[in-house]
Amino acid sequence: MNTVSISLSDEQLNELQATVYLHIKKEIERAREDCRLEQVYMTKKGACTYLHVSNNTLDKFIEAGLPKVRLAGVTRFNKQAIDQWLLGNVER
Repeated sequence: MNTVSISLSDEQLNELQATVYLHIKKEIERAREDCRLEQVYMTKKGACTYLHVSNNTLDKFIEAGLPKVRLAGVTRFNKQAIDQWLLGNVER
């Protein structure tokens, strides 16, 4: 097996670390946007994604009391309310 050795100056190493950090930070921000983690209210599809459940399972949760907000025919789900509801319904 061949070995490759790379020598970097302190300045080059710092620059490489900063570049890697920025790329990782950018990807984390992109992932948060994709998951819509910054949004407070979600659509039904967003709630399914957030909970990692199917539409049918979400309907069962709603029947069991999962809080929702309905205004002018539009239904939305509040993340904090979902989290609180889940904590209150955990089987022990």
